[in-house]
Amino acid sequence: MFSWWTSGSESEALQVLIDKYDTETGGEVSNAAVSGGGGANARQALATRLQGGDPPDSWQLHPDQDLFAAVADGSVADITSTFEDNGWVDVIPQDVLDMLAVDGKYYAVPVNAHRGNVLWTSPSVLEENGITWDDSTTPDQFMADAKTLSDAGVTPVCLGDKDVFAASQLLETLIMGRVGGDGWNSLFSGDLSFDDADVKSAVEDYVDLVDMANEDHSALTWDQAAVMVGEGDCAANLMGDWAYGELLNKGFVENEDFGYVTMPGTSEVFDYVGDAFVKPAENAPNAEGEDAWLSLLLDPTVQADFNLKKGSTPIRTDVPLDDFPPYQKGAANDFRSKQIVSSLAHFQVAPAEFAQAYADAVTALNGDGNVDSFLESMTAAQSSLLG
Repeated sequence: MFSWWTSGSESEALQVLIDKYDTETGGEVSNAAVSGGGGANARQALATRLQGGDPPDSWQLHPDQDLFAAVADGSVADITSTFEDNGWVDVIPQDVLDMLAVDGKYYAVPVNAHRGNVLWTSPSVLEENGITWDDSTTPDQFMADAKTLSDAGVTPVCLGDKDVFAASQLLETLIMGRVGGDGWNSLFSGDLSFDDADVKSAVEDYVDLVDMANEDHSALTWDQAAVMVGEGDCAANLMGDWAYGELLNKGFVENEDFGYVTMPGTSEVFDYVGDAFVKPAENAPNAEGEDAWLSLLLDPTVQADFNLKKGSTPIRTDVPLDDFPPYQKGAANDFRSKQIVSSLAHFQVAPAEFAQAYADAVTALNGDGNVDSFLESMTAAQSSLLG
């Protein structure tokens, strides 16, 4: 079983799945997780194995365009019968089902729903500086508060972008805050250009935030930056709610050591970052074990136990939330009621070439702070995407 889950909370969540498989089947899972790069290192290693005709029994990928590319190259199997046999179509939101299917056939089993547009905050730092953020906070007010904090010698947003996805995700949510969920989707349909004035404002906000971030941000990983919030070293960190699992794993207490709010301007949007598993279309090493593995992923008990460790939302909308802590209850209810949009930073909403162009443009922006150059690069990539 191949994934990129290697941080403390990720490993604990993965162990839930492995233990369940061992208990239910009497089989054994070989954990072939690859660390680093926000999944980029794992994807490179996986590509080598697939090209060599040596696929894992099952591997992790993201729904939407990441999965669609695997379907197009013929590497993943049609598992529609597994969906039908288990009645999964009735318990997964249609927006997500659309990200799992090609021509009416399903190819991946989703295991969770992460929300990418979350600011993890330090209650003590905000209180000491008279700052209050909630769902009514506007992007302009957020930026004004960030400057107030910076002028007071406080790091407003800590960042750990050793792996570029953390920076890409921060910018992604700033853009969503300015253009909304419909505007975000319009960037990939061609109805809104990347050189739109609101997009430019978001990119300018991003450059300002990076200038005010911790100086060592390019040397830190996402989880190191998240821990800084719990330790009170900065006011906030933008990260998906895998950071929630990590903060709890490190012993920090919700609503005491850390709080949370959606990125200003995005309270009605659920920036969906999903994890799913597939099986190979050819050279399947263990067909019986693969089917057993995929089937257990959406067992209601597994859904609850896994997501409690991972910090994410059960992908099944019928999983009871009574035993979930406050953050996860709120996120799950939002997943079931808010607009679901797909992440670019995590190679979901657009093909890999475009997502990589975005990551490269963010890297260049981090180096030179040139907003116009970023917009030119993305407008060109958008034109190429749309043909």
